[in-house]
Amino acid sequence: MHINHMGDNKNDMNRSQIQLIVKISETGSFTKAGEELHMTQPAVSRAVATIESELGTKLIKRNKKNGLFFTDVGERVLIKFRNILGELQKVDELIAAEQGLEIGKVHIGAYPTACKRFIPKIIRTMEDKYPGLEVKISEGSVDQVKEWLRSKCVDVGMIIPPVEDFDIVPLMKDQLIVIMHSSHPLYQKETIGIPDLQDEDILLGRGGYEVQIHSLFKDFKLKPNVRFVIDYIDTALCMVQEGLGITITTKKNILSLPENVVFRELKPNTFREIGIAVPDMKDISKATDVFIQTARTLFANKSD
Repeated sequence: MHINHMGDNKNDMNRSQIQLIVKISETGSFTKAGEELHMTQPAVSRAVATIESELGTKLIKRNKKNGLFFTDVGERVLIKFRNILGELQKVDELIAAEQGLEIGKVHIGAYPTACKRFIPKIIRTMEDKYPGLEVKISEGSVDQVKEWLRSKCVDVGMIIPPVEDFDIVPLMKDQLIVIMHSSHPLYQKETIGIPDLQDEDILLGRGGYEVQIHSLFKDFKLKPNVRFVIDYIDTALCMVQEGLGITITTKKNILSLPENVVFRELKPNTFREIGIAVPDMKDISKATDVFIQTARTLFANKSD
């Protein structure tokens, strides 16, 4: 495989060298990357030095303040390397299919609730049907999943639309609910509308809730009184339990409620969409397509 740069200069880069650079970015460590690729730390250092010498530029730097980090050009090269590995994976899948084998790799990015609610069942179903399939999961916030998709760190992500950067496959809708302390006066109401919330302290969740909730309030010419902005639902639930405010989330985002924490449905019924995102639907691997189709078979068009 040839990677061309600087006019007529050519550098021979092999698959293992490209895998090493990508693995260092994933682990953030020469030592950990070496362990996963069965290389010693000195061997990793020598290999990186050789790659950088061949390319004529520094990809990775280390200092006491930031530890290991990729240079600006290193970040751009990483995206190209991930694309190359993705294309090589497709070649492997084509050859395996020709030989009657089913193999493949898919790296999934998902926010915590998706990891709990959807991913385990999807993986179990996939592995039962395709035992040779290799699955990797990265768990993070919705914003982190979007960034992983942009940088090609993951093949597919479960996110909250709308997002213009990716191709989205709709998966399901999840109903919005209002969560409060059991002593809160709103709990005495059978239904809760946005006007009921105009004077309430709102614990606003990140990861797609911000735009939708502000839009719902705007429909009534109101603004939410946002007291805190929260990354994770467990944090919001603990704050509700302490009487610090109410939060708006979805039914499927809640595995269980803490003591004295209750919910009411938001009326009229309002839903949040959950989607599966890929950088380009025309350029996905068979393993990624298996993930998407499995997820849709198990969960598509289902809502509470």
